[in-house]
Formats: sequence, structure tokens, C-alpha cells
Amino acid sequence: MKKTMKTFLACLLVCAVVGGCVSIPNSETVSPRYFKNKSHGGPRSEMEQINFVKLRMDKPAEELLGPNDVLGIYIAGITGSAEEAPPIHNIGSSSERPASGYPYMVRSDGTLSLPMLPEPIYVEGMTLIQAEEAIRAAYTLKRELVSKEANISVSLIKPRTYHVTVIREDVTSDDMRSTASSSASTSRGAAYMAGIARGTATSLELPAYRNDVLEALSQTGGLPGLNAKNEVVILRKAYSEEFSDRDYMDGVDTGYAQSQVARRYNESGDISNLNGDLGVLRIPLRIGPNDTPPQLTSEDVTLYDGDVVYIQSREAEVYYTGGLIKGGVYPIPRDYDLDVMGAIATAGGTVGASAGASQSNMNGRVGSLLPASRILVLREVNGRQYAIQIRQKEMLRDPTQRILIEPNDVILVEYTPFELWFNMLYNTINFSIRYSDFK
Repeated sequence: MKKTMKTFLACLLVCAVVGGCVSIPNSETVSPRYFKNKSHGGPRSEMEQINFVKLRMDKPAEELLGPNDVLGIYIAGITGSAEEAPPIHNIGSSSERPASGYPYMVRSDGTLSLPMLPEPIYVEGMTLIQAEEAIRAAYTLKRELVSKEANISVSLIKPRTYHVTVIREDVTSDDMRSTASSSASTSRGAAYMAGIARGTATSLELPAYRNDVLEALSQTGGLPGLNAKNEVVILRKAYSEEFSDRDYMDGVDTGYAQSQVARRYNESGDISNLNGDLGVLRIPLRIGPNDTPPQLTSEDVTLYDGDVVYIQSREAEVYYTGGLIKGGVYPIPRDYDLDVMGAIATAGGTVGASAGASQSNMNGRVGSLLPASRILVLREVNGRQYAIQIRQKEMLRDPTQRILIEPNDVILVEYTPFELWFNMLYNTINFSIRYSDFK
């Protein structure tokens, strides 16, 4: 009776195999040789990083004074008593240089207004030594208010700063990180997609001669992360049509551009619609081997009041798995290529002739003796779906069979009809071989 039942089940399985056991027939699939090259640009591994030093402004041999610099000025008998030492500033501060004297700010027109002088002294574009000489000449030669031997000193208490906003979508808050961590138990892809967030916005006060893109990135987390686009976008307030009626150079309403950008960003989570409002400069951080490196000047990477640095998250470039691999969503690396073998391994699948043997019915458990060797990559090109069929043995022997994975590919691992029939038969009929059978 048992033998008859097993024979009946085996015949039933054979009928099921003959009737069709694969998702897409072989006649409807295509060879991987038609997809040797990527349809979405060249290989990522061939791209090279630009020299990040280009993101730093060129500094002059000597720093020059400008509006909003705070100077420490001591003129014996004018700004302080000749018997008293001048006040000391910035002692113990790692960010500022030690200075002495009484604080005076360079006005927006580049001049200094000092005691007992009927007209201001123009110091914009001068070095500290030149400014000291101009002040000494004003007090000793033009007005003779102090003797030529009087103690006069000029130092820099606080350099002028530029108010810049940095918006980064590659940095997530603690709440977003916890959401991503909880999603990781379900799928790596879910955790990846949860990590793509609106990000953070940071306001910076960059000192003069350090007001460049590299400094702004350094103070807000470094270069763009792996979930960000390989570019830096600079929104220039100076070239804004919307803000052109505002006095940019004199620093009036310098925070207006940032407030408008922040408002729209908080409303929509995107600032791509601001291209018509602000001057936009895009700096690629990785380029192809045949691409021309960006011709950046010092002025291109210098930031001024009202400028916005934007690090945009890259699109969720993912691939999907199914069939005999646990279904999931997995990210495609940004800076290097991922072939079909690596994609299967990333998803937790096994690739190799012995894959099925480790799951076989060696101890009476239901399993498979032959591994699944039929791999399908479903890819949409120009609105049409292609089913690319790859055989595991051919993929292991021939590297050209290991096509590169592209965004939105679906990878299915299946049994061939023979593998399915053999494994079903193997699990249906209990093979029992004993030593006595050979006597």
C-alpha cells in the first residue's frame, strides 16, 4: 500500500513538472550578453573623486581688513592712559589669536571712527601693519595729537564672519536612527529607506578666509555620506532675482535668503524649486574617467552672507529579491558596482554547486538535494520589461554572465524543471540503503 501511494505521488509530481513549474518560460527570456553594459551611465567603479583641496579658497599671503572686523586699538593717552597697560583679549581661546587694545569695529564702508579725529580712517584692504601706520600718521602727522614716539598698536580681536546655512539630507536625527534600527529587523532595505530623511539645517558663522565650502562641510559632518548625491549645491544669494532689491554688499537683511529657503524647505522637504530664485552652482565630487574635472576658481567655493550649501540625498536606488531568496529591498552601493552574484550574497542567498547539499535530507528532514540554479533578473528598459536568464554554473565560469545590477531590478532564484522534479521525488520517496542489501 505504501509503495503504491509513493508511486502515485511521484507520478503526480511529474505531471506537475510537465504542466509548468517556472515563473517565466525559457522562450520568453533573454541572454545576459545583451545587458553587458549598464543602461544608466557607466560603471560606478570607474568614477574618481575630485581633489577636495579645490573646495578650499585661496588665501592671500597676508590677510586684509574688511567691514565687521573687530580691531584692538591702543593709542597711549587717547584710547587709554599712558601709564596703564592695554586690555588683553582672546587669552586661552583656541579659535582666536591673542590681541590687545580697545575694541573698534570696521564699519560697512571700510572705515574706522576713532576718538578726537574729525574724519574716519579708511582701512579696508589694508594689513594690520598698514592700518597701524595709517592711524599713527593720522594722530602724529595730520593732527599732532600725540608724539611720534607714542605707543600705538593695532591687532585683530575678532575677524569678520559670514552667515551661511548648510542643509544636509545625509544626516538623520536620533528619532530617525531609531526608526531605521527597528526596521532593520525586518529588512536591510527597509532600514536603508528609513535612513533617507529630510536631514538637518545648520547655521554657521564662518570667519574670513575660512568661509569656503570645505570649511562648511567640515563643521557639519564632513563630506557627503553614502546616502547623499556625489555633489555639493551652492545657492547664491548674491545672484538671486528675488532678493536683488536688497542691499547684499552692505549686509542688510543678510538672513533673509536663509529664512526663505528654510521656510520652503520645511514646507516641502525639497529646494529644487528654488533654482529660479537663487543662483545655483553644482560641484560634482566624483567624475567619470573621460569627464572633464570641474574648473573651480577660488571665488566659486567662497561663501558669503546669505549663501546656502545643500547636500541632497540620492534617490533610493534599490533592487528587490524573491523566489527562493527571502523577499526584500536592498540598497545599491553609491560608489561601486554590484553584480548579480554579489546582489544575491548581499540578500542572504547562497551561490555555488554545494548550496543545496547543505539543506538536503541527510537526517530525514525535508530539504533539497539539488540547488536552485535558475536566476532571473527582471529589468525594465524604456517601458518594456526584460527577463534576463542566468544559469548558476555559467555565471560561476564566465564573468560576463554576472551582469551589473541596476536600480529597480528584481532578482528571482528558481529551480529548473529537472531540479524541481528531482527534489520533489527525493523528498517523496524514502531511500533506505542498508549494508545487508549488498550481501
